Amino acid sequence: MLFNKTEPVYILAHDFTDPAFNLACEEYFFHHRQENYILLWRNSPAIIIGRNQNAYAELDMEYVAENGIPVIRRLTGGGAVYHDLGNLNFTFITNGADGLADFKAFLKPITEYLCSIGLDAEFSGRNDILLKGMKISGNAQANYKSRVMLHGTLLFSVSLSVLAKALKPNPLKLKAKGIGSVVSRVTNISEHLERNMSVEELKNELAVWLTDKQRCVPYPLKPDDEETIRKLVKEKYGTWDWNIGSSPSYSMESTALLPGGIVTIDFNVVDGRITALKIYGDFFGSKDIAGLEDKIKGTPHERHALSGVIEGSDLQKYMANITNEEFTEMFFS
Repeated sequence: MLFNKTEPVYILAHDFTDPAFNLACEEYFFHHRQENYILLWRNSPAIIIGRNQNAYAELDMEYVAENGIPVIRRLTGGGAVYHDLGNLNFTFITNGADGLADFKAFLKPITEYLCSIGLDAEFSGRNDILLKGMKISGNAQANYKSRVMLHGTLLFSVSLSVLAKALKPNPLKLKAKGIGSVVSRVTNISEHLERNMSVEELKNELAVWLTDKQRCVPYPLKPDDEETIRKLVKEKYGTWDWNIGSSPSYSMESTALLPGGIVTIDFNVVDGRITALKIYGDFFGSKDIAGLEDKIKGTPHERHALSGVIEGSDLQKYMANITNEEFTEMFFS
């Protein structure tokens, strides 16, 4: 048993697929409740980054923006992962753990279930489940007031082509601090099954398996629960400040040959905002470039915010024959 035998274990296998809601749901049961829980859930397409990661260092942010893929920061450490509806997520939350929990012990019922449906699944390394030497599950954990939350993924029928593109950062001159993702060889569970099964069937069967093995009590999400979770979405998981702005500090350098001349920008970002900026080059302007630097400092390192500031800066007086769009793009490519 993973949980205290004298305390009930509640299992919640819900159908919400909004990634911000689901990450807020985890925090709600982790921080705001005292019972033991197992959650089973799925996300619509999203990238989930680790607590200590820099989104710009980890992801192809241009691809992410063009394809409308939300980036959500989770409470646990580890690397970035891509979720879609072909991915099943599980979360264990329990009391009485002051340090890191044993990944292998928590993942044992998951691997046992996978073996029961004919898969040669095995725990491997620090926190993975492998199938024929390829990764099907990555896992992470966090502690809070003598509670531990350990969660992970099961790649069932995930779009691996999108995963590969989204988790490939642009080749920027980015000097970033933070935890980098480890690129692994991955596979989908559905490709190795001898019988037809949907991801919904996987979720339902795993719920029954865990209910039996952990003696769980079904828990339906209550209106009060949902109200608090949606408040967390509004204040945290649905905000740029948490998902992108809380990245570790980093610095970037970008150089471009534009119609108005060669431009180099070198800037630092702290708490998601540009705190220091120098602009160099052989461009011409009627105003001192320091004035433009001062206008940009303090702006979030986010395309829409920067575009608005540059649009209102009268850029041509600082950098003749360079458009707002060309200059804005330099902060991201």
